[in-house]
Amino acid sequence: MNDRTIVFYSGNTENSLFEGKIMDDLKEKVGDIPIVSVTQIPVDLGTNICVGKQPFSYTSEWKQVLIALKAAKTKYCIAAESDCLYPPEYFSFTPPEEKMMYNYTNIWMVWKNHGGFWKKTGYCEGAQMCDREYWIERLEPLLPEKWEPYTRKEETALVQKIFPTRREWTGRPMISFKTGGGVSNRTTFINERIQEIDYWGEINKLKGKYL
Repeated sequence: MNDRTIVFYSGNTENSLFEGKIMDDLKEKVGDIPIVSVTQIPVDLGTNICVGKQPFSYTSEWKQVLIALKAAKTKYCIAAESDCLYPPEYFSFTPPEEKMMYNYTNIWMVWKNHGGFWKKTGYCEGAQMCDREYWIERLEPLLPEKWEPYTRKEETALVQKIFPTRREWTGRPMISFKTGGGVSNRTTFINERIQEIDYWGEINKLKGKYL
């Protein structure tokens, strides 16, 4: 596992107790894999780079990811977000193809104010792994030098430009919380919920532990 670094990024807009539990779970899962965290307030997570308060946007998120990628030194980097829980195998994958972004596919949504687990469709930026230099190569030219955010329409268009081609890998469920504290509370999902899920268990127990 010495060929990868976890890149963790947060605008620190989530409840601090919730985010602290997410970071504690991450520390437990990654073992000796180094973490570079880029946040808007200081946190105790790996090598922390605090950028101060910046606009609340996907543009800021991408700029924080870029800072983390440049601070890392390993061949690969793997994303981790402040509102996501990961199964252990998420961190053990090695991309079989270089110059390619890989997205984890078994993602389940948990809304703070709605019951059940909901299967996400599409990809999640907090669930991806890539050759570090290629990630920088694709991301850096598309971002503004300063922190002024693009419009939401521009951000949506930019998503496809960063990585026009993607591959996938999977394992046990990953959890993505929607608490209202993120940039957006909207996402795409299959409109059929379940109450219990492999590895994480029953929905009310999971929400009681983290929310």
